[in-house]
Amino acid sequence: MARRFLFTAVLFLSLGAVSCQYMRVMTFLEDLPMSDSRFVALRRSTILLNVNHNKTGRPMTVQQFYTSGIADPSFMIRNWCLNIGTVDSFVGQLALSTLHTMKDYAQAFRVPFVIFNLAPTDFWDDVKSEYLISIKPSFIPVIQDVVAYRGWQTYVYIYDSNESFLRFANYMQKVPFHHIIPKRINRTTTNMTSAEIVLQEIQEVQVTKIIVDCHHIMTERILNLLADKDMVTGAYHYIFLDMDVKLANLPVLGGMGMTGFNMVDMNSPGFIYAFYYWDQEPNLDKLPPENKITGFDASLAFDAVTVVAEAFEDNKNKGRKPSCTPNFRRSSFGLQYVKRLKSMTFKGITGPISFSEEGTRTNYTVDVLSLHNNQMKKIGEWSTVERLKINKTVEEAMYSDTAGRVFRVVSVLTEPYFSKKIVNGTLVEGQYEGFCVDLMTEIQAVLASKNKTFNYTFHVVADGKYGDPIDHGRWDGTIGEIIDGKADLAVASLTISRERQEVVDFTKPFMDFGISIMLKRPEEISHHFDFLGPFSFEIWVCLFFALMGIALTLFGVSRFSESEWYTQSGNGEEERINEFGYFNSFWYAICSIMQQGAEYSPRSLSGRVVGGVCWFFTLIILASYTANLAAFLTIQRLNTPIKSSGDLAKQTSVIYGTTESGTTKDFFKESTIPIFKTMWGFMDNKEPTPFVETAEEGWLKVRAEEGKYAYILESTTNNYYNQKQPCETMAVPERLSSSSYGIAVSKSLVGVTEDLTLAILELREKAKLAILETKWWTDKGECGSEISYDSTSITHSLTLEQLAGLFYILLGGLSTAVLITLIHIVKRCIVEHISVSRCPSLRLFRKTRNTSKTSRITRRRAGGDISRPPPIITGGSSRDTVPLTFQIPYGVVERYRVKKPTPAENWNYPDANL
Repeated sequence: MARRFLFTAVLFLSLGAVSCQYMRVMTFLEDLPMSDSRFVALRRSTILLNVNHNKTGRPMTVQQFYTSGIADPSFMIRNWCLNIGTVDSFVGQLALSTLHTMKDYAQAFRVPFVIFNLAPTDFWDDVKSEYLISIKPSFIPVIQDVVAYRGWQTYVYIYDSNESFLRFANYMQKVPFHHIIPKRINRTTTNMTSAEIVLQEIQEVQVTKIIVDCHHIMTERILNLLADKDMVTGAYHYIFLDMDVKLANLPVLGGMGMTGFNMVDMNSPGFIYAFYYWDQEPNLDKLPPENKITGFDASLAFDAVTVVAEAFEDNKNKGRKPSCTPNFRRSSFGLQYVKRLKSMTFKGITGPISFSEEGTRTNYTVDVLSLHNNQMKKIGEWSTVERLKINKTVEEAMYSDTAGRVFRVVSVLTEPYFSKKIVNGTLVEGQYEGFCVDLMTEIQAVLASKNKTFNYTFHVVADGKYGDPIDHGRWDGTIGEIIDGKADLAVASLTISRERQEVVDFTKPFMDFGISIMLKRPEEISHHFDFLGPFSFEIWVCLFFALMGIALTLFGVSRFSESEWYTQSGNGEEERINEFGYFNSFWYAICSIMQQGAEYSPRSLSGRVVGGVCWFFTLIILASYTANLAAFLTIQRLNTPIKSSGDLAKQTSVIYGTTESGTTKDFFKESTIPIFKTMWGFMDNKEPTPFVETAEEGWLKVRAEEGKYAYILESTTNNYYNQKQPCETMAVPERLSSSSYGIAVSKSLVGVTEDLTLAILELREKAKLAILETKWWTDKGECGSEISYDSTSITHSLTLEQLAGLFYILLGGLSTAVLITLIHIVKRCIVEHISVSRCPSLRLFRKTRNTSKTSRITRRRAGGDISRPPPIITGGSSRDTVPLTFQIPYGVVERYRVKKPTPAENWNYPDANL
């Protein structure tokens, strides 16, 4: 293919007006228009050399002429021969097609040829010529070291020219064990079709490590396309070999990694001296925007002319000039000239300049750059002596700094976590709402309070899945998009699992949950005797026996306690009365339990012990009953045969399943617990499949199947759908397992993971996460709190085991009362010196006559009624009292101390011995 080239001969660089000795330099510029920055740099370098002095101290004079033609070896040879006798050296830019030819001619005529656009060792290791000198350094060692540092094994190599292809071919020979995918872009295409096709192919092969070896114009095109193709996430990392990439107009590049290189210090005095008045060049206004830079290529062109001029010495460059015609003749001073070129060392715009014996550049240093805040910043350097040296502290700080980066966040459309925003019934395009949206807003606010910028955009996962392994290390869903570089983060109801943790990083959990079962809500149960629900049947039975025990114990201790008896007179009779008969004792127990109180109370110690224990027992029983009754009467009880996973596994009439993709399905699939293995076997072999694609689909299926389908899902999502109209579903209280949701982050964003984790912990401490849960679950609920069927809202009857201690206390109290009564009886018998068998109290219990309400002992007085009984003195004997002992019917002996009778008193007690 024919190509145009511009031939520029820079002639007659005068070394003195008198001697007329000249330094003559011929400059070849293939494929360069006159307005190219490299041509302008060449012209500017000769102008500066004219103004200043070379080593001889004499001014230089420059004359220029231009010619153009077909860039092929024959045309180059013809122009070579026309001018070989008038030049001392050549400087230029050559194509690969003419490089070998011009190298051979330079060797044959012994004329130095300095090139600045090619590093021959990048293409062929055996390109050696004594007179061919390259000022451009080789970048293959740099690429090797950087790729090794990044740990790449599989990556794409993009090139756009024959030169970059040969560099790729030579590079492949040096890394034989790497899996490299070559991709060529057509540089001559004016539109972006070729680059778009290449990037699309890269997305299809799902490789996220890419080397871009393209011209500066194509590099900028690729950078602009990356953002459009969503190839700017944290999983992607690019190495750009364009040495002017830092001068590119970078779009917003998200969280991707990007490595570049630089050899030109634009703040150095040499650069300022050479290009300070760059904008005053007359042809610069004609340059296209991409060429209005003074970058690496222009600096190499400037250094090439400077090094040739610095090495020239007029007193040593005298002698025979080379010639093609009529007779072949070599230069007599070319060998000395090329030796001076190779031996010299000076500081150029592109750094220290020196050459090896083979004519290649040595002892050069390349700055290694990395993307930070949408700018390329230095993180280390590569040198021929020390090789690659990266400041890891600076690099890690850059990666952890989120300023200037826009992260791509992927999520799954699942209410209430993430859904499309609807305002007044109208869908707002490109906007989302939900718990996850609010969570990211809160995280952004926390990071902003710490002077950290965190920008992001939300996107919906393409396949609607959370992420499961497919094959050969590939994943689907949100996890797959992070691995493939389509997203930086995944914020959804995404469960943290071991398998996922191996391929992505997770933050600390922002929500805890368990696996639960969703059922169709059955008919509500209502009975006329629901008030009996707070206590179980065994409790009611024990309460009855407790009531009988209290009554019998009170009746018994009252029989033996003297304090419970009192004397009542009337109708000529005196009665000994005890209020606690059988009926009254039972009535007292009932009144105590009902907290109504009886019209009489025990007076003996043992009776009061019984009463106190009874009241304590009543206090606890009533408090427990009242508290549990409120729950029973306000919370609806449902008649469902499925109350646990065990009930579900034992039957086959109710079909059950999980979401097709997710950790809930994996939980049953990988479980070693027999009941869960049984459930997995049922689900896996059931036809048609019981699995659903989304949680909403599972919720709708539970409602449609009328109790014949159970959906197993996360408890948080279960609770949310149970709160949605028409309120036809419920959750089984049992939780099958416990797990947590976290934010998945690309492993290349280590610093971002740490920042997000600290933000989540702060939100937990400030209860912000609890507020968000209340907002999206409770406040937006449509069924009311009484329809929430989680484990906290279902009540159960109190069992005997729960109240057994209370009955133990009652039994102990009654036993104590009986023991006190026995002690009192025994003590009295001992004091009265009466055998226990003849103890009056025991005889009283055996022979007293009882009525239904009270116990009475009646005794008659001889001689008619006495208006009042003799006064009873309870103290000891005295001179004013006498002991009175008489036998009451039924053989009871009563002893009193009474006043001595006066003559006016007439006591006549039959059977009484004074």
